[in-house]
Amino acid sequence: MEYFWETHGWEKEDPHLKKISSMPFQRPVPFIPKEAGLYIIRGPRQIGKSSWLKAVLSHYAGKEKCFYLSCENISDSRELAEILKSVRDRKIVLLDEVSFVSNWDRAVKHEIDSGHTHILMVTGSHAYDLRRGADRMPGRFDGGGEFHLLPMEFEEFENARRQAGWAFEERVDELRAYFRVGGFPSAVAEAGPSARKPSRAMATYLRWLLGDAAKLGRQESYLKELLAQLALCLQTPLSLQTLAKKTRIGSHNTVQEYVALLESCFALRQLHAVDLDTGAFRFRKDRKFYFTDPLLYRVSLEISGQSEPEEYDAAMAELAAHEALARRFPRMGYWSGRAGEIDFVAPKRWAIEAKWSPAATNLSKAYLNLVIPEKIVWTQRNFLAEWPRST
Repeated sequence: MEYFWETHGWEKEDPHLKKISSMPFQRPVPFIPKEAGLYIIRGPRQIGKSSWLKAVLSHYAGKEKCFYLSCENISDSRELAEILKSVRDRKIVLLDEVSFVSNWDRAVKHEIDSGHTHILMVTGSHAYDLRRGADRMPGRFDGGGEFHLLPMEFEEFENARRQAGWAFEERVDELRAYFRVGGFPSAVAEAGPSARKPSRAMATYLRWLLGDAAKLGRQESYLKELLAQLALCLQTPLSLQTLAKKTRIGSHNTVQEYVALLESCFALRQLHAVDLDTGAFRFRKDRKFYFTDPLLYRVSLEISGQSEPEEYDAAMAELAAHEALARRFPRMGYWSGRAGEIDFVAPKRWAIEAKWSPAATNLSKAYLNLVIPEKIVWTQRNFLAEWPRST
């Protein structure tokens, strides 16, 4: 087996590290693991997980015995187990895209229990598979843990453009740029100073979604129809039955399978209605669906054949607000009733309305009459700048 990282200067020829160095901005590596343990890194494809592993490899190569493996061509856990057994003398073991190895957790669990590996770091693009594998290894994280590498939020997006020398003078213009481009690094780089449409990145991420769906035995045509409807119905509460009727999928159970696929690929999140008194999710009520990044919305809107809506910035402001809040506050939902709707609410703690306008307007009676410790309206003045204090 060829250990390319033991060749002096390998970083200059490595495709992942070369791509990073050629970018007009440098996205910092989240961290270099120092303590022994299992580190599980989740995130969508083309987000930089492989580059993160290569950065870890570069840090340790020459200092410790290392091993790196791309797992996309590994057939099953038995093959992976044999490989891991053969490199037990390596203190740093890095497994890239392990989630496509069936029952990968068996091989990893066995290796951890053997006590030979100091740091074991694995990445994958499918949240469900990695989550299931992690659940089968309680108590085996030690100094490790589970981490996400996701598209850039607005603040990081703005910093990247400032680093590249592209930032607009006004924050509102930077927000509009974010709404057009999103936070995938390759899309930001392609969009350039004027934040033009990143067509190549859009095509790449569509292929990613369709390709992963095919690997998981799903129909490309069904996924495209669902993406189109989700784009057209953004901001609107929907039931799975309604989505089934709007597509050829037909069955709400099958729709749920495709929604779960998009969630597992970090492309979509669901927002459920909540009970303001108990804080319980009301799963029988219609739910909202939000893409995790503006770029994925634009990809899906193109599939639908429709042009950008007149209120595009307002829609993207709500999408960006939801994603930012979902990363920080897992127990939140929306509320809807006769008095109107509340965009985002953590019962008995806080409520937020996202209004893409210079000042707060058209607030619902439900929001105005709500008695809750914190109420915030995000407008163009304070969008993504003022946060709830309670967690």
